[in-house]
Amino acid sequence: MQTHSATDLLEIIKQQLCEQTNRPKYELLIRPLAAVSYEDDVLVISAANDMNRKWVLEQFGEIIIELTELITGRRASLEVVSGREGGIESPSSFSGMQHTDNGIEIPSAGTEQDEVVHRAQTTKPLLNPHYTFNEFVVGANNQFCYNACWQVAQRPGQSYNPMFLYGGVGLGKTHLMHAIGHEVWSSRRADNVVYVTSEKFTNDFIEHVRTGQRMSEFHRRYRQADVLLIDDIQFLSGKSETQSEFFHTFMELVEAGKQIIISSDRPPRTLKGMEERLISRFGMGLVADIADPSLETRVAILRQKARQEKVNLPDEVCYFIADRVTSNIRELEGALTRLLAFSDFSSSPPTIEFAARVLADILDTSGIRREVSMRQIINAVCEYFNISDSLLLSSNRSKRVALARMIAMYFAREFTNLTLSQIGSELGNRDHSTVSHGASKITAEIVEDPYIEQAISQISRMLK
Repeated sequence: MQTHSATDLLEIIKQQLCEQTNRPKYELLIRPLAAVSYEDDVLVISAANDMNRKWVLEQFGEIIIELTELITGRRASLEVVSGREGGIESPSSFSGMQHTDNGIEIPSAGTEQDEVVHRAQTTKPLLNPHYTFNEFVVGANNQFCYNACWQVAQRPGQSYNPMFLYGGVGLGKTHLMHAIGHEVWSSRRADNVVYVTSEKFTNDFIEHVRTGQRMSEFHRRYRQADVLLIDDIQFLSGKSETQSEFFHTFMELVEAGKQIIISSDRPPRTLKGMEERLISRFGMGLVADIADPSLETRVAILRQKARQEKVNLPDEVCYFIADRVTSNIRELEGALTRLLAFSDFSSSPPTIEFAARVLADILDTSGIRREVSMRQIINAVCEYFNISDSLLLSSNRSKRVALARMIAMYFAREFTNLTLSQIGSELGNRDHSTVSHGASKITAEIVEDPYIEQAISQISRMLK
């Protein structure tokens, strides 16, 4: 009889529950579950917190036990712990299927089961079923990128090759990449569609080198793709051997007329720690950016998600959420998922008052009032950096002034209702792409650079 690790078993159970559970409940309760152990026919899993633990047991306990018995062929019992108690299996011990940050299942390296999964991928790509062109909300911020991706999906390897998508976190790059994969596969324009994160590509490469596995297996996985979608390429930064391997994979696919789609949080020329030969080739096709969504686009996204869940979400609630989650579609959808889940659990209608209570910790984290003006932002930034507003708005590109200007872009994007073009106009007639890049750069560096973190914190207090 086949044996299962706790991780394998839980992933199969998640797949089944995804098909049987409405999406808000699945996203809130099931997707975050982590495997702890499966020994002596007892499956131990971990929920995010005590409340989730209680809900999982009450609403899914029996069905999880039934699925466990169906999969293993043995009688089973279930234990759910809170948080990350109990020695959850480390990633290095995982086998079979793993999840990326986006919840997409991808093959792990170095197991017999993995080779079976890879061979199956030539018949059905492992893509998020919700990330299709039909479910992507098009707005002024992403119209060009959407159209370009659609063209690539119609003529893979011919329209734009490679295609390089960039933009801030949670703006829809991964969604569009998966949409391309779905379209080329469903239309049979490609037989072998491979989606992978740069982190997964790196781990696969390291695993083959570390264990002495034949590199021909690694090459077959990636270099025989008809369409290769590689997400978050910026994480190859500083990994010289992996970059060299990816360069040769890239060249072999392009020369064979195969399509490559790459995503990043920044444009090619600003990627640090990346080989010049890669940067130059990233730009040899089409480079397209996704800007932050407007208020109207954010409202449209919420309306569509509510329709998908067959929920009548009042317009005032849509605007209430969209007005407070401004720059990240992933957070926007997460707020709605949480609201709908809590509404379902408590049988309470999703009113503004209910949303304000349920989403308080999501919507009220900045300590900055929404009515903050550009003038207040400019004054605070100039005061902190001890520069004049005329210097901030000038063409001066010294390091200090450029940093102050990008921080002003960050605050304007996060805490005003101005469009990127309007922000650019207020900051010395700069175009929207400059504003988008500057604000996104600060967002990325807050967690890495203590100096920037301190500046953001201090200016935030000045703006309260």
